[in-house]
Amino acid sequence: MTSLDNHIYPIGVVAKMLDVSVQTLHLYERKGLILTRKTETGYRIFNEKDIERLKCIRRFIEEEGLNLQGIKKLMAMLPCWIINENCKSDDYKTCPAYTELTAPCWALPEKPSVCQETDCYICPVYQSPVDCKKIKGYLHQIK
Repeated sequence: MTSLDNHIYPIGVVAKMLDVSVQTLHLYERKGLILTRKTETGYRIFNEKDIERLKCIRRFIEEEGLNLQGIKKLMAMLPCWIINENCKSDDYKTCPAYTELTAPCWALPEKPSVCQETDCYICPVYQSPVDCKKIKGYLHQIK
C-alpha cells in the first residue's frame, strides 16, 4: 500500500458509488484501463485516486461516447516520455509505449526497459490521467 491510500474502499462499494457492476470493474482491469491493488487475502481495494480514474472512464463512456477500446487507445497516446522523468533520453524512441498504439504503457505485455523496476501503479504516467482534462494537455506537449 502507498501513501495514496488514505481512504480505502472494497470493490463492491466502489461499484455502488459509480453505479456499475463489480464485473464492469473487473472488465476495466482486464482491458488494462485500471490497475488494482489487492489485500493480503486477494480482495481488490481502491483509493480516492482510483475512484477519480474510474469516474474519468465513466465520463468518457457516458458523455463522450467512447467505447473501452477507444479509451484504451486514448490512454495509449499519453506521452510517457514527457510525463516520466526517467524517459528523458532518446531510448524512448524504441520503446513500445512510444512506437505502438496498442495499450497504455502500464498495460503492455512487456514493460519498457526503463520501467522494469517500477511499480506502474505509482508511476506518474499511470497517475496522470486521473483528471480527464489533463490528457489533452499532455497530447499538446508532444513535439
